[in-house]
Amino acid sequence: MKKICFVNYDMTVTGGVEQVTTTLANEFCKEYEVYIYAIFGKGGHVPYDLDPRITYRAELEEECRVRDRIKKTFQPFREFVRQNQIDVVFLMENYPAMTVSPVRFFTKAKYVFCDHGALMNEWEKKDIRFFRFWDSLISHCTVTLTEQNRQDYIRKFHINPKKIRSIYNWIKPEILTMRKKYKADSRKIITVGRFSEEKGYDLLVEVAKKVLPSHPEWEWHLYGTGDTFDEIHQKVVEYNLTSQLIQKGNVKDVYKLYNEYAFLVLPSYREGLPLVLLEAKASGLPMVSFDVTTGPREIVEEGKDGYLIPPYDLDKMANRIELLTDSEERRIAFSNHTISGVKKFEKEEIYRQWTNLIDELTMERK
Repeated sequence: MKKICFVNYDMTVTGGVEQVTTTLANEFCKEYEVYIYAIFGKGGHVPYDLDPRITYRAELEEECRVRDRIKKTFQPFREFVRQNQIDVVFLMENYPAMTVSPVRFFTKAKYVFCDHGALMNEWEKKDIRFFRFWDSLISHCTVTLTEQNRQDYIRKFHINPKKIRSIYNWIKPEILTMRKKYKADSRKIITVGRFSEEKGYDLLVEVAKKVLPSHPEWEWHLYGTGDTFDEIHQKVVEYNLTSQLIQKGNVKDVYKLYNEYAFLVLPSYREGLPLVLLEAKASGLPMVSFDVTTGPREIVEEGKDGYLIPPYDLDKMANRIELLTDSEERRIAFSNHTISGVKKFEKEEIYRQWTNLIDELTMERK
């Protein structure tokens, strides 16, 4: 049985990378011997349901500088890989990859750098840019979430195209099985995401100010919490939108509510591969999103199941939202088309791409 290890920054925090790590590990342990090695979080509670077949280890209790954590993890991680005879190591994001990357030269395992962000979104940040360059340089393969990000790596870092591939996150199968007949008479819009600057709730409020007053029968529900929650609420009050623009807070498995809504709006400044768009598409919801780097363009089919808006063009986003609010026929047509683009995000297809990669790397090792 092949042995694979996921290296994560800290599995005691809740975040997208940690959720993806859990999802992949829980699926892979049916076919492989799976390990998760976390840089931080020793002694902490892991808020994820890890399959009991997975071996989990966290190395350090408290965060420290890059130089210190490289020193503190080098020998323990090297021995961890050697003793467990790991075949493939998946480095889940920049910081864990940078931390354990020196070990790559002292073990026989194959190393895969998994970038869950977007290169060009943080191109101006020299330290992160260097981390990505180094991580992709020393790894046997780099995996990006989108084809656009893959092309950016090739163009900017001159990586051999054979050493980098894009693999999407898969849509939860239960979302597809839960898909119901589209609720064409719904008068509710949904937005899902944490309240932080990059998620664009400040832009959303400005768009809502343009749309909602002339559509009193419509409501716009915002799911999530975060640093900008109160700031956004103040704006909602200031614009006298409290009866229509409603902050609902966090709801577990919010995708189960999607069938109550007419369409989804994503106002983010930047994205990787937006999970909420995948969930909306799988649920049959039309989508409106800024055409930011990266992700939306690989999910939304412009004019067929949603609209892609030039980044931060508030007037155009308001206009496209009104095209949907004002036409039940258009909403139904968009909903009907969502199913056509779902297959490339289905679990079986994505899992096959991962197993093919593992097979290729372990064949090379022999």
